[in-house]
Amino acid sequence: MSQPSIRIAVGDYDRTRALVDGSVGVQGFETRFATGDLEAIFSQAFQTAEYEVTELSFSNFLIASVRGGCPYLALPIFPSRSFRHSAVYVRAGSGIATPADLAGKRIGLREYSNTVALVARGMLSDEYGFDPGSCEWFAGDVDHVERDAIDPRNWPKGVSIRAVQGRTLSSMIEAGELDALIAYTPPAAFGHAGVGRLFPDWREVEKDYYARTRRFPIMHVIALRRDVAEANPSLPKALLAAFDQAKQAAQDRLAIHQALPIMLPWMQAEAEGTQALMGRDFWPYGFEANRDMIETQIRWSHEQGLIPRRPTAEELFPGC
Repeated sequence: MSQPSIRIAVGDYDRTRALVDGSVGVQGFETRFATGDLEAIFSQAFQTAEYEVTELSFSNFLIASVRGGCPYLALPIFPSRSFRHSAVYVRAGSGIATPADLAGKRIGLREYSNTVALVARGMLSDEYGFDPGSCEWFAGDVDHVERDAIDPRNWPKGVSIRAVQGRTLSSMIEAGELDALIAYTPPAAFGHAGVGRLFPDWREVEKDYYARTRRFPIMHVIALRRDVAEANPSLPKALLAAFDQAKQAAQDRLAIHQALPIMLPWMQAEAEGTQALMGRDFWPYGFEANRDMIETQIRWSHEQGLIPRRPTAEELFPGC
């Protein structure tokens, strides 16, 4: 009897590579993987739900789930995580020297509702009393004009947000039309035109944040289409086991000393330092290990007006 076949859309990371190359399988199922541009994967999932299993933006998944009609349910598998202190860029001459100075400023971002923006605003609010509602927000493409239209669907009421089309946010901050920018990669303006990070010593700030809060923000989640979950009750656990095994394979590679598997000269020192701060399983999967982070990001989303109510974590991760 042939095994059921499922298609999985996921980023090509060290922690997913053993799945993508077939060295780790999903027990009881045949799998086909699609990798590629993550923004395209997310868009396809929300528009057509083509894939049985897909990686999703945690923030936009949360919004779609709470507002109703999301075809996917979440599994406690988090292929992308990141601290976001480093994602806040400011312009010299803007009057921003500390996080408190962001109040009332003009801030650009790719998408108001994406997870990098959610986490950056949430961290700034918790740690420094930042009020997103005090600012003017500009949503648009950062370095290259990519979109014909900026989708305002997930914009919260009561917040000043303008769509930027036909030009880039990088050019606007260089021209002095923006005071700050939230971006998941350094913008083209970074390092010149007086544009630098709000937290120049971001690595130490992020390490301190983790040491105090024990929070490692979730960027993306693996989601399973609801109809597929209902038809295959063994699939959620099988997926969690497979993704966890692939992640372990990636972590084991960090302990290789003879010939470095990645091009970082001090890879072992970096891995050892990370484990000393965050523990051996510094990138945990599973529900209970991530409950606080999940609940924190739900709170941030509600506080920022992205969702009308705060669901329980169990509502997003049924059966966990």
